[in-house]
Amino acid sequence: MNVASTLQMRSATQTGVCALHHSALRHGVTAGWAGLCSVTAAILIVSCSVPLHAQSAWHLEGWSHRAIVELHEVLEGSIDTAGVKVLCNGQSQSDGRDIRVLDATGQPVPFQLGFHHPKRYTLISFRAAQAATGQRYFVYFGNANAKPDATQVRTPTAPGAGPPQADWIPRAGMTFSTWKRPPGDNPKTEKEFAQLLATSPQAYGGRYQQKISDGHNPFGPSDYYLSVYRGWVLIPESGTYKFCTASNEASFSFLDGKKLVHWPGRHTSERGARGEKNETVELTAGLHYLEYYHEEVMLKQVAFLGWSPPGAPAGHFSAIPESVYTKPHPATVVVYETREGKQPRFEPDLVDSIWPSDRHEGQYTRVAFRLSNASAFSPAARFQWQFGDGQSATGAEVEHVYLRLGDFAVTLVVSDNGTEQRASWPLEIYEIQHVTGDIKQGRPPEYARIASQYDPATLDSASLKELVHLYAESDRAPDAIRVGQVFVDRFAAAHPEWTPHVQRLMALASLKTGAAGVDQAIASFQDSITDTTPAAEKVDSFAQLIALLGIEKQQPQQVPALLKQVEQTTRNSRTTAEVKAAYRRAINAAGDVALWNNQPQQARNYYRRVEAMRGQFIPSQVRAARVGAFPQSIRSYLAEANYGAALQIVDEWEDKFATEKVKGQTFFWRGAILSARQQYRDASRYLERSVTLALGAAFETEARWRLAESLQHLGREKESRVELARLVATGLNDSFTEQARQRLKEISRK
Repeated sequence: MNVASTLQMRSATQTGVCALHHSALRHGVTAGWAGLCSVTAAILIVSCSVPLHAQSAWHLEGWSHRAIVELHEVLEGSIDTAGVKVLCNGQSQSDGRDIRVLDATGQPVPFQLGFHHPKRYTLISFRAAQAATGQRYFVYFGNANAKPDATQVRTPTAPGAGPPQADWIPRAGMTFSTWKRPPGDNPKTEKEFAQLLATSPQAYGGRYQQKISDGHNPFGPSDYYLSVYRGWVLIPESGTYKFCTASNEASFSFLDGKKLVHWPGRHTSERGARGEKNETVELTAGLHYLEYYHEEVMLKQVAFLGWSPPGAPAGHFSAIPESVYTKPHPATVVVYETREGKQPRFEPDLVDSIWPSDRHEGQYTRVAFRLSNASAFSPAARFQWQFGDGQSATGAEVEHVYLRLGDFAVTLVVSDNGTEQRASWPLEIYEIQHVTGDIKQGRPPEYARIASQYDPATLDSASLKELVHLYAESDRAPDAIRVGQVFVDRFAAAHPEWTPHVQRLMALASLKTGAAGVDQAIASFQDSITDTTPAAEKVDSFAQLIALLGIEKQQPQQVPALLKQVEQTTRNSRTTAEVKAAYRRAINAAGDVALWNNQPQQARNYYRRVEAMRGQFIPSQVRAARVGAFPQSIRSYLAEANYGAALQIVDEWEDKFATEKVKGQTFFWRGAILSARQQYRDASRYLERSVTLALGAAFETEARWRLAESLQHLGREKESRVELARLVATGLNDSFTEQARQRLKEISRK
C-alpha cells in the first residue's frame, strides 16, 4: 500500500463535502471522543452504574472537587501508565496547577496532563504500578490557591524538545490535540510553528489515539487550526527506517527530540501522497518519543506520518501500524463529588447536522446531552437543562437542535433533596464541513419534531429566522407561517434586511396549504417586495404573483404591469446568475398564465424567450436525448420518495426547454410528484392541464388515473368517476385502464 491509498482510506473526509459547504468543522470536543473508542479501547468518561457504597475519606484540604477513577482494563506488557479523561466543567484552574492524583491510600502519584481545557476536560496520564483491574485513584481539582505540584510531569511545549524529564515519565499513550490557528504566514521553520502555537487563542480538544493520520479537525473548525501529536512508539526491531509526511500546509516531525521529516511552508498534500517527502533514520528496537506538528489554513485537510520499515519494498510507504503506538491502561471516572456529595458532570455530543440544500447558508445541528452520573442522585432528582439559546428541557438525557452557529453557555441544574448543584459547558456550534463517523447527516423532519417544543418568543432573531426555514424545509407549512408571523411581529423593525425573506418563506408555505392559502400567499409575496429585498428574491416574488394572480385568481390582465416591474427591477440591479434565473422564471410564469388561459401561441412566445435568454444553442438530437432522459431520472427519485429532487428535475426541464411545456409532459410529472407528496389540490390542477394539452400522449392514461385518484382524495367523487370513465373510453389496454375498469365496477356495486 502506498501513502496515496492510505490517505484515501484514512482521510477521505475532506474532498466531496468541501464543495458541498464552505469552511470549518466543529468545536465542543465531544463527538471526537467517540472515535477514541476504536483507537484506545475506551479511555472514556462514563458513569459507573453501580454507586459507591460510602464516600471515601477526603484527602486534601482546600480542594473542592474530585473524581474517583478506576482502572477499566489492564493491558499486557510492562506498562506502568494509565490514562483517563476527567470532566472539569469549569472547576479547574486554567493552567491545571490545582490538579493532584492520589492512589487508593491517599499517596501522591506522578502524572502528566496530555491536554487541559479547564472549562471542559483534561487528559491525565498517571503512574499505575502493579496495575489491577478496578484499582482506584483520586483526581483532585478546584483550588484557586494551589501551587504547581512537584509530582506533575511537565510537558515540553517547544516542538522538537523531546520527551519530558522527570524521575518517572509516562511512556505509554500518544495524545492528539488541536488548537485555533492565529493569523500569520505559513511557518517555514519549527520556531515559526512554535510561535503560532504559543499565541493560539483557543484550545479545541484532545484525545488519546494510535495514529498520525487525520483528514479533518475532530474537535473544532477544519479551517485555521493547528494539530499537535506527542507520545511514544515502540519500534519492533533495530534497523533502517524511512518516514514520510503528507500534509496540507506545513508539517514538522521529531523523534527523540531530533528532526525526523519536515515539510515547511504552504503546499498541498498531493506532492507527498506517494512518500516523496521522506527521511531515513537508524533506530534501535524499543521505545522512542515521537512528535508531529501540522498547520491548516483552508480547503483540504491532511496530516499524515507514514513509514517504510526494514524489509519493505523499496519506495513503498504505508501507515504506521496502530500496534506501534503504545497505549496506557484505560481508566474511567466512576463518580464526581465534593465533600457534600455527588456532583453532576456532562459532555455534549454533536450527533448530526443538516445543510439546507436549497440555499447557500444555514446549518442545523443536533446535540445530545447526557448526565454522566445520573444514578448517583435520588429517584426524585430533577434535571433542568438551559441550552444557551433561550430554550430548556428536563431529564437526565435530552436532545437539542441548535438553529444557528455561535457560542452557547449550556448549564445543567440538578435539584435533589432540597439542594441545587450545577455543571456548565461552553459549547460552540460551528460550521461543520465533514460528514464523518463523528458527525453524520441529519433529517429535517426529526429536527422539526424536536424544535416543535421551542418557545418562539424566547429565540433570538437569527434563530427564529432559521426556525422558519427549518419548518419550511420540513414541509410543515402551518408552523412556518405561524413562526414567520412571530418573527415579523418581533423583529420587522429591527431587521428590515431579513423580514422580506421571512415573508417570502411564509408566502411559499401558504401555497402548500391549498386554496385557503392563496390570498395569504399573495399578500405575503407583496409584503416581501421592499427597497431592501435582494433583486433575485424580488423578481422571484413577482414571478409568483404573476402565476397566482394570472392562474389562481384568473386575473391575467394584471400580468403586463407585473412584467413591467420585473423588467425595471432587472435593469436596475447588478446582473448576476441568480437575477437572470429569476428573470427567466418570471417570463416562464407569464407563459403559464397564457397557456392556462387558452392562448398557446402567446405562451410559446414567452417560452421561446426563456430558452433564448439562456444563450445556448442545443442541436435537435441533443435536445431530444436530454428531454428523453428527464422522465427516467424523475421516476428514480419517485421510487426513492425523494420528491424534492424529482421536482428539481422538472424545474430544470422547464427552465432549459420551456417550449416543451405546451406538450403537457412537464405538467404531468409535476402533478405526479405532487400527488405522491399528497398535495392533491395542486396535483389535480397540473394533471388536468396535462391531459388537456396532450390528448393521445404516451402518458395520458397514467395522467388520467393519477388525476382520478387526486380528485378522490379531495372528496370530489363525481369528478373522479368522470375521469375514470374517460380513461376507459380511450379504448387502450394497459395497467391504468384496467385499474380504472376495476374501480368503476367496485363503485357500481356500492
